[in-house]
Amino acid sequence: MAPRRSHELAVVALAALSVAAALSLGRVFDAGGFVLPVVGAALLPHASSAVTRRRGWGLPATIALSLVAMVVYVVWVIDPGATWYGVPTGSTLDALGRHLQEGYDELRTAVVPAPVTDGALLFAVAVTWLMAQTADLLAFRRDACVAALAPALALFIWAATLGTSELRVGTTVGFAAAAVVFLLCQHQALLERHRAWFAGRRLGARTGLLTAGAFAGVVAVVCGAVLGPALPGAESDALVDIKGLGQGGEGTGPARSYQTEPPLARIGDNFREPPRADVFTVGSEVAEYWRIAALDTYSSDDGGQWTLTAEGSDEVAEGIEETEQRSDIVQQEFRIGALEGRWMPAAYRAVSVDGGDALVVRASTTLVTGRATVSGLQYTVRSQIPSRADVPLAQRTAPDDPPPPPDLREYTELPSDFPPAVRALADRVIADADAVNPYTRALALETFFLAPESGFTYDLDVDLGPTAQSQSAISDFLLSDGGRRGFCVQFAGSYAAMARAVGLPARVAVGYTPGTRDPSTGLYRVSTWDAHAWPEVWLGADAGWVRFEPTPPSPDGRGGSDATAGTALPGERDATPTSTPTTQAAPPPSNAAPPPGGASSDEPTVDVNIDAPGNDGDRGFLVISPTILAVALAIVLLAVVGVAAAVVVAKSRRRARRRARPDVTDAIAGAWEETIERLREAGVAIAPALTPLELAAGARPRVPEAASAPLRSLAETYTAARYGADTPAPAQAARAWAQVGEIDRALADDVSVWVHWRRRLDPAPLRH
Repeated sequence: MAPRRSHELAVVALAALSVAAALSLGRVFDAGGFVLPVVGAALLPHASSAVTRRRGWGLPATIALSLVAMVVYVVWVIDPGATWYGVPTGSTLDALGRHLQEGYDELRTAVVPAPVTDGALLFAVAVTWLMAQTADLLAFRRDACVAALAPALALFIWAATLGTSELRVGTTVGFAAAAVVFLLCQHQALLERHRAWFAGRRLGARTGLLTAGAFAGVVAVVCGAVLGPALPGAESDALVDIKGLGQGGEGTGPARSYQTEPPLARIGDNFREPPRADVFTVGSEVAEYWRIAALDTYSSDDGGQWTLTAEGSDEVAEGIEETEQRSDIVQQEFRIGALEGRWMPAAYRAVSVDGGDALVVRASTTLVTGRATVSGLQYTVRSQIPSRADVPLAQRTAPDDPPPPPDLREYTELPSDFPPAVRALADRVIADADAVNPYTRALALETFFLAPESGFTYDLDVDLGPTAQSQSAISDFLLSDGGRRGFCVQFAGSYAAMARAVGLPARVAVGYTPGTRDPSTGLYRVSTWDAHAWPEVWLGADAGWVRFEPTPPSPDGRGGSDATAGTALPGERDATPTSTPTTQAAPPPSNAAPPPGGASSDEPTVDVNIDAPGNDGDRGFLVISPTILAVALAIVLLAVVGVAAAVVVAKSRRRARRRARPDVTDAIAGAWEETIERLREAGVAIAPALTPLELAAGARPRVPEAASAPLRSLAETYTAARYGADTPAPAQAARAWAQVGEIDRALADDVSVWVHWRRRLDPAPLRH
């Protein structure tokens, strides 16, 4: 195989490896719109580098061309409308800056699988381009083989660690196969180029090294993909949980799932005059509902109950696509006291969290701590508060009733045997209110529960036990004479069921009302009396999931906390919740620690799947806090500085050892060795077959004029010392090292400071 052909095959193989690494981003994005841009970003750096190598361009020119090409490519792919007939202009830079900021926000707040926004795509294209360019430079400028895999491997591991489990097998097998092919092609190319002892051996189809290596690589890939999952213990917990690193240390790492009772399963039994106790405090500029969980499935189990989604694999857009479009950011400082379980209170909808080892329940942005309990945690949450005011006026006054989006239809599902009388009641309420769109329908249902003529009464003495959410209980609560008595569980669950009956995506939220504000500290003190449940309704992409309050206040003021919300005028933001406690209640069971060995066998359980930030989850959750990002960047910077310092120190020590050799001939040989390394760093090819005098003569056109004379003199001194009959004098060694200094200064004076330091930090001479 000709050396040129081997090199070309290695280039193609490395390009294929870059594409395989880029396609692994499919585990990070929720759609395929990223594929063509990142594939182009994976291929073009190899093409541009091949052109510069063929033309004999140096490394700086190669990097400069690649950066320019990357900027042009990003502009054409991400925002071609910002150019003037394809030519970047001043507005192009503004657009890139805007998309760069969007991408940074996505990196901080998006949880995979993330949408393919312009900002996210910009980051993906840039990272892929830099990965491919770095790999090409390592492979074909530094003749690296295994090391050239590092950039692609880093991107693949990042996507695998933070991405979903979808496409896991395909991306892994594809990357492994591409890596094997590249290693074989690059190894063969290097052998033929450097002519190792077996480089002249013909690598035939049957007995060659390529055949044996390809066979071994295929066997390894197949065994890893097919046999690996079948081995005993393959489905067990990892020995080292990479995804869980940094989640609190030993004993506090994140659990991927656990069993707990459905959050409303026993709330009725707990509303029985327990001693009032503070559970947490909140520092916030506004009073809000502190949500801990969202129940998004009404199942027919045990007659009917609201539960959490068990898998949450179907991602639901929350309606807040761009952070800068929202101004209602609320920051909260939580200090948790005697609160059991792992649910983390936060105003909905959390977009960032700092502290608390936070995880996320998929599909609802429900926060869960990775520790064994939430008790004692301190953390900060920033939330974007959805509001009825976010529903556009045209949508609030629309004369039609569009169906919910396909990905939200599961939130309109009810059991097939759901009471027809309740469905009929919901239809009658909507018809009487002449509600013709989702916004007016949601308001009509809320008004129905709060209107005095409806006869609903807040009553903690109603004892429905574990059947409070059943279909028969909802039917009795809504339809029986004198039966319209209950507390937040009945009101929230019945409202959500009626909303689903008329086609509104709805779910039940569980948490706490704002609590009581302490004038001395400005903190909201939240107690067991503030436990509450309320419905949330999807009101379109602009508003997302909006809270409604169908629970009326009780005669003693301990009922629903937002009785005025139902009377809010169209376009008016939800009335600020009062600080009156909702119920005399213990924390909802969503905050109850599961019994040893799982939940109690007397109650139904639900498997709650939780994910570390950056894995599967709902968009809008903090992946990397600014503190963690700063620490990570500092660690990377220290590592880079440390490696650079180690290279400089190692070179200096070796130079000193060469100069201090006791034998004069050896000291002169050390001066020649040092000079050879400086010439290699300067890009001068050193052929092993040349004599020192031939090397000095051949290098003259490629080194500065000031270096030619000392190089020639040093070559003569070294030749005489090594091959002459006379023993050299110590003065000759001193002169040889003086000539090394002259050559060093001449080489440094002829280049920029950047090139000079690049040569000094080049670790390649240390391998010789």
